[in-house]
Amino acid sequence: MHPETEDKLAVALHLELRKLPPCPAPAELVPNVLAALARGAQVSNLRVSSALADAGWTPALRRAWWERSWFEWPRAIRRLAGAATGVMLATLVGVGLLLLNLDLLLGLAGSASEAWGVVGALGNALSLLGRAIPTPALLAVGALLAASYLCAIALGTVFYRCACQRRATA
Repeated sequence: MHPETEDKLAVALHLELRKLPPCPAPAELVPNVLAALARGAQVSNLRVSSALADAGWTPALRRAWWERSWFEWPRAIRRLAGAATGVMLATLVGVGLLLLNLDLLLGLAGSASEAWGVVGALGNALSLLGRAIPTPALLAVGALLAASYLCAIALGTVFYRCACQRRATA
């Protein structure tokens, strides 16, 4: 749609909507919201009203730690999760380097004036590396990367389901 047509449509729509009478909120809306807030403030283990619970809303104080933001998790669990992530990343990098034997690539360094020579040497090293590494090793690295990716997706799905699971109102 052209900008001129959109502007004309917006003006016409605005004029039509201004002609409509104001729509008042239902009379029971404010008392119901205030009552739900009062119930939530009285006792922390009371359930929120069924309308709010059906909408999936629960106050932060009533949610378990794994349902909250990562920054609200207990410090020990955050440290454990960070350590586990670091160990997993270091393991993947270490295994990848061992399987690929990247000593040849890490040894290549040249000055800025020899950039073309470095690029050529890198290409030669990659072609040599491609011939030197057995196919099963490449397949093992690919399978390891694919399994790591699938595990990350699976764990993310599990954590998401645990975090977003609706509790039965009693």
